[in-house]
Amino acid sequence: MKLNKKGQSLVETALILPVIILLLMGMFEFTRIFGSYLLVTYTGRESARLASVGKTDEQIIQNIQAKSGMLNLANLQVVIDPSGERHAGEDVRINIKYKIIIYAPIIQSIVPNPFYVESNTYMRVE
Repeated sequence: MKLNKKGQSLVETALILPVIILLLMGMFEFTRIFGSYLLVTYTGRESARLASVGKTDEQIIQNIQAKSGMLNLANLQVVIDPSGERHAGEDVRINIKYKIIIYAPIIQSIVPNPFYVESNTYMRVE
């Protein structure tokens, strides 16, 4: 007697497919978040270095915009403290905050949406 196994494989696929899709969406969102974190951290460090060697606030913001790569500039907030003129020996702080919109519906229920990535970098003005 030959049994038909097509129904069994269909049920197994129906059970495992949501788990696989969830893993793929999680990897996609994690990659976006981690890539954004790396870019925000990199631009924060580079901008703090520029601020410490005497560049103006406009030059620092232009550098951030040029180096931000895949980041949406509308979701990027930059705070330079102190802004304007900086004196040798004092600390300068560059705060970059980036808002990431989570697209995957199931992942939205796991992590906050929007998800914020933030970098605070301090350097002493030369």
